[in-house]
Amino acid sequence: MDEVLVFQQDPFQDLGFFAEVLEKQGANYRVIRLFDGEMREAELKDVGLLIVLGGPMGADDEESFPFLRWEKRIIRAAIDEAVPVLGISLGAQLIASTLGTKVFHGSVKEIGWSPISITPYGQMDSSIGYLLENATVFQWHGDGFDLPAGAIRFASSAHYSTQAFRFGKTVYGLQFHLEVTPPMIERWRPAFKRFGVGAVRFARQNSRDTPSYAPTLKYYAEKFVSELIRRVSRLRNGKIDGGPVSA
Repeated sequence: MDEVLVFQQDPFQDLGFFAEVLEKQGANYRVIRLFDGEMREAELKDVGLLIVLGGPMGADDEESFPFLRWEKRIIRAAIDEAVPVLGISLGAQLIASTLGTKVFHGSVKEIGWSPISITPYGQMDSSIGYLLENATVFQWHGDGFDLPAGAIRFASSAHYSTQAFRFGKTVYGLQFHLEVTPPMIERWRPAFKRFGVGAVRFARQNSRDTPSYAPTLKYYAEKFVSELIRRVSRLRNGKIDGGPVSA
C-alpha cells in the first residue's frame, strides 16, 4: 500500500505494537513528531493511511498546542480526499471534533484495563469484529464525545457511550489503546499521578492485570491493523461496496 503517515503528539505515546504489525504487513510508515515542532506541510496524494495517535492534551487546547489546529486541517483534508484515517484516544477525539462533534470532559477518568461493549454493528465490521463482545482493553482518557453525525457506533463503555466508531468506509476512531505494550504502560506511569491516579494503586493493578490482558490485546491489535490495511487495499482496488458496515 501507499505510505502510512503517523501523527505523534507525545514522546511517550508512539505506535507501540502497531509498528510491528505495519512492518509485518510490508507497510512503510513515516512519523511526524508534532511534540517536537515537526509540522511540515503534509502531502496526502501518496498517503494510504493516516494514523493519529494519543496524547495528554485536550482536543481543544490549541492555544497551548498550536499543532492541534494544523492537525485538524490535515484530518479534514484527508476525510475530504477519501484518505483512510485511524485515530487513537486523542486522535479519535480530533476526528470527532473535525466532524463537528463537541469533545467534553467526562465525569470519570478511564485509566487502565477495563471492559467495553462491542455493538452489533461493531461485531459485523471486519476490523473491530475480532474483539470479544465484552473485551477488556487499555484506557487512558478523561474526555469523551458524542457520536459524530453520519458515523456508526462500534463500541461503548459504562461511562462513555462512544468508545469506537466508523465514519464512511475507512475512518475509524478508537478511544481505547490497542497499540500499547507492557513496556509502554510502564513508561506512562509517571503521568498517571498528574492524571489523578494513585501511582501505587496503578502499579498494583498493572502488575496484576497486564500479564492477563496484554496477550489478548496484542491479538486484537494485529487483527485490527491487518484487517484495516486489507480494507484500505480493497477500497483502492474498488472492491468495497454495499452498506455502511460491509467488509
